[in-house]
Amino acid sequence: MLLLLSACSLDEVPIVEGPHCAPDVLGYVVETLDGDTVKVVTASEVDFGGDVVTDDTGDDGGGTADDGELPVLTVRMLGVDAPEIAHDEGEVADCYGVEAENFTRATLLYRQVILSFDRTCTDAYDRALAYIFLTEETATFDLAGCEAGDCTLPDEADALAAAELLFDDMIIRNGYARVYEDFDNIRLADVLYASQDAAKAKNIGLWATCE
Repeated sequence: MLLLLSACSLDEVPIVEGPHCAPDVLGYVVETLDGDTVKVVTASEVDFGGDVVTDDTGDDGGGTADDGELPVLTVRMLGVDAPEIAHDEGEVADCYGVEAENFTRATLLYRQVILSFDRTCTDAYDRALAYIFLTEETATFDLAGCEAGDCTLPDEADALAAAELLFDDMIIRNGYARVYEDFDNIRLADVLYASQDAAKAKNIGLWATCE
């Protein structure tokens, strides 16, 4: 499937194609775990070569919302290495970890997104590995209404056609994260490295603050 990709500047949109381990899926971000990991309620269960990565445990591998009625994926953003936050009382956040998590929450929480997969769909922690594309700016998820039983998802085909912004690119271009070098073989690696070079050249975000 062809994907439309645009950087934050909304420059001319190039067309990118490559291998996919699963079809694109529409969803809503319902929780941010840190700068590069979020939980996404999906319009349908995602089948990764016979393995549906959802469960009812609430662990990092996934979960369900509304007593199992809605599939939920824990998604690790492809190509993104955001500084760590403090998950426990005794931990200390990495430099710019809080800022990165705040940026992700402010940009993605309750937003409609499209998850697009690459060669590998899951990591060692059973998290989905995906690019996160934003769709229409006004498309948000009413979690309270959904939990009350009034949960409707927009037409998936229309939403897929409307994808414009790649969040993986946004968070790197704005200096909140680095490129995760273990993902060098992904099809959008060149795009993300170009964004990192731009952030470093501008000396913004973690490049200006962290050693």
